[in-house]
Amino acid sequence: MLRCSSALRPLATGLCLMVLGTLPVAAQEVAAPVLRPAVIAPLATQSLILGAARAGDRLVAVGERGHILLSDDHGKVWRQVPVPANAALTGVSFAGPQRGWAVGHDAVILRTEDGGESWTVQHADPELEQPLMDVLFAADGQHGIAVGAYGLYLETTDGGATWNSRQISDDDFHFNAILAPTPETRLIVGEAGTLMFSADAGATWTALESPYDGSFFDALVLGPQSFLAYGLQGNILRSDDGGKSWTAIESNTTAGLMGGAVLADGSVVLVGAQGAVLTSGDGGRTFATTKRADRVALADAIQAADGNLILLGEHGPIPQSR
Repeated sequence: MLRCSSALRPLATGLCLMVLGTLPVAAQEVAAPVLRPAVIAPLATQSLILGAARAGDRLVAVGERGHILLSDDHGKVWRQVPVPANAALTGVSFAGPQRGWAVGHDAVILRTEDGGESWTVQHADPELEQPLMDVLFAADGQHGIAVGAYGLYLETTDGGATWNSRQISDDDFHFNAILAPTPETRLIVGEAGTLMFSADAGATWTALESPYDGSFFDALVLGPQSFLAYGLQGNILRSDDGGKSWTAIESNTTAGLMGGAVLADGSVVLVGAQGAVLTSGDGGRTFATTKRADRVALADAIQAADGNLILLGEHGPIPQSR
């Protein structure tokens, strides 16, 4: 069954990421023959990119067909690196400048120990249809959580050598993003207004009451108790009490909001479909909304070490003047 849902990051007219994923097995049980390596493509830097992370001063971006791009000059020039799986990659997380993980379709989990230069497969199961959408690791690089479609939740306590599946919700809504407001707390956002909170680094979870029943595609941490959750139809909700209550924030757009970043100066940037770029100079309380002239669909944003802002989406990484 293929389900093309608003929770699966649609990015442009006619474009919906049809997800194929899986339930977990131990990393050592991965059947390598079912995976094909990503093709080194001349136009990889102009292809759909869905997420990025900082590995020290390096930028690491992931996207369709298993493409992983690196930039060592703050986003000006990008190069593709070899990847052992060609599944679309949706999320990436680093615990320090060397150790990182990327996740995506076919429930693929990849690991790097050299800042993204090379990758190995820790987990994959292409037979089932539950993709992974995001991954988060603690600073120790041992405890990690990957989340995805239909409530898929995998965790590891040994750096990804083994991954175990848990059910943390009675529903099977998609989990689209996971964040760490503090070293001890975790927040998951997803389909149908899903808001899940953990006060003990994921050991136990509580469903938060949500005033919105549409899909959240992503969230940002503004402070230990302050979060923004955003998604379908330009909806933005803000909490300043650890998720106990939420307030709607005016976005001035109906474009789906897919990703964003909190910048070093405290300003906030959100991006989405139809080239939507929302900026806030007051910590995410109000936003000014613009649309890029090219209307390129945007999936995420990241700030480089030099302060340069990079938009990620349908046409690859795009430097954004501020």
